[in-house]
Amino acid sequence: MSREPADLTGLQQAFPYPRSASGATTDLASLLISDLKKGGPIPFADYMATCLYHPDLGYYARPEPKTVSKKGDFMTSVSVGSVFGSLLARRLHRFWLANGSPSPFTLLELGAHDGSLACDILDHIETLDPAFASTLSYLISEPLISRQSILQERLQDRATVISNPSVINAEFGAVIANEVLDALPVPLFLYSRGQWHEVMVTTANDILEWSSRPANPDLPDNYPEGYVTEGAPDFKSLLTPLSGAFKNALLMWIDYGLDQEALYHPARTAGTLRCYRNHRSDAHPLDHPGEQDLTADVNFTAIEETARATGLSVHPAMNQSRYLSYCARDWLLAAPSPHAVSQFQTLIHPSQFGNRFYCLELTKGQVERAFP
Repeated sequence: MSREPADLTGLQQAFPYPRSASGATTDLASLLISDLKKGGPIPFADYMATCLYHPDLGYYARPEPKTVSKKGDFMTSVSVGSVFGSLLARRLHRFWLANGSPSPFTLLELGAHDGSLACDILDHIETLDPAFASTLSYLISEPLISRQSILQERLQDRATVISNPSVINAEFGAVIANEVLDALPVPLFLYSRGQWHEVMVTTANDILEWSSRPANPDLPDNYPEGYVTEGAPDFKSLLTPLSGAFKNALLMWIDYGLDQEALYHPARTAGTLRCYRNHRSDAHPLDHPGEQDLTADVNFTAIEETARATGLSVHPAMNQSRYLSYCARDWLLAAPSPHAVSQFQTLIHPSQFGNRFYCLELTKGQVERAFP
């Protein structure tokens, strides 16, 4: 492999935003710069993991700022209102009934953030079917200690917060993960001078800067000079403990993303990595570490391949508009309020959440999927 250094112009074109004069002055930036001076450059995936999940200074560890809301940094389907949670509750209820109403039924949520989705699901299940509610054991997996206490305080005895799924040994249940996959740290690659380079983060003059090293990712080598893209995150480390936690289960993943062919199209020269801060995405990934979201589109092909390799059955992904419309059939016939219908329309509208988001279901064991 050639040792010729990469031309980093492609990174400048992928992230053309002006650098902030104060972009490297956060507490986390100071810590990163200090570590980089001692240990040298780190892969972008490690940088992204630190920015999002540092136990004290990471973006998702911050106890005060409301990142997910109209007044925060970005919106999710949960932010639209309680209808999203109520429709997922109906999906779970149908699955439970189709499999003989097992008791107990263990429901595990990943990436619960402030617990809003858990509250919406639990509230609706309690009114939908008290018998289902009585069998339900709601667990939330949250590795960040700072968020564990916030979640447990809000949910009280309605749910149990655990640090990871390895403690679960459930006969029957389900997993819900809304906008979890897009927040997994991804490696970043640059095609330059006829070869691939892994993008690294370094420091110069006490600011964060790009660097690179030769790499050999499982990607074609016919891309244009300066092509930037992401590799798949470590899906295996995510799915393996989940598969082992249940003998029989439904796993529901809701996120924005693409299949592998679209994700790595030659025309997608800047990849999908982006930042969110105050509902704006025009920020540089090396600015404001710990104070802005870093996210990338989900490679649905890669997670489906990993799911099969871990013993899970894969069912065709569909856009959120179609998925929630299936979930809402009985609910719509019951004449919901105009306000609730307005929320539903936002969730399924092509220009809102309907076409951008996809829903992927996986199953474990001998189960009746009961969909659509």
